Amino acid sequence: MTSVITQSTNPNLDLAHAGDVIRAANRQVFGNAHLMETERVVSAESMYCNGSLTVQGLVTALALSDTYRSLFLDANGPYRFVELNFKHLLGRAPRNQAEISEHVQRLANEGYEAEITSYTNSQEYFRVFGSDTVPYCRTNQTTVGESNSTYVRTLNLEAGFASFDGGSKSQLLNNLATGTTPSLNQRKPKGGSDRNARTYQIVWSSAGVAKNLRRSMQKSIIPYSSLSSTIQSLQARGAKILSITNV
Repeated sequence: MTSVITQSTNPNLDLAHAGDVIRAANRQVFGNAHLMETERVVSAESMYCNGSLTVQGLVTALALSDTYRSLFLDANGPYRFVELNFKHLLGRAPRNQAEISEHVQRLANEGYEAEITSYTNSQEYFRVFGSDTVPYCRTNQTTVGESNSTYVRTLNLEAGFASFDGGSKSQLLNNLATGTTPSLNQRKPKGGSDRNARTYQIVWSSAGVAKNLRRSMQKSIIPYSSLSSTIQSLQARGAKILSITNV
């Protein structure tokens, strides 16, 4: 999730490019979740395609959706939710405990919408991404004024291209509370086994939203390191896993 996708043409004049932007925005905002058709924010996607929303407006609408709230607030709780908001919407980890506390209090006192728009309408968002660029993980560039600790924490939040951000455990709780920098070693595969380099194919079917709708079969190719988290994210959405094979 580190590639930079910027709108370069009018969406309603270049639907192929608009589709690339929408896919990148969904992948970034929803933490690479395997979204069912019923979970997609079709209204926001349509408004973007017809020119009613900027990329920034699309990102905001996705994060304000019931799908985002269900995946990252309802399933995790406020602390992890705020941690992931920084990652998904600003492309970085929280800088310190004070930032976490500020946003947790805003969520409690001002509500969900105020918490989301505090990222996407912020000066930092527009300075880094503007109105036309999909947010991305900012570990692939040097950021003036950013500390090394924030850079390392952001790396620890990046679980890999095929991973899903749905885990309920905070990745930075102890480090932010103590003001320490996490070790990058925890991101390396343990034991040196070649299974970490393998890829797997999961064949799964999405659940129909009504009795007369059939399940649609889909396939996902993922690395071993993401196998467990992907299975959990699919099962949490009611998907039925049909097979898992090494490819």
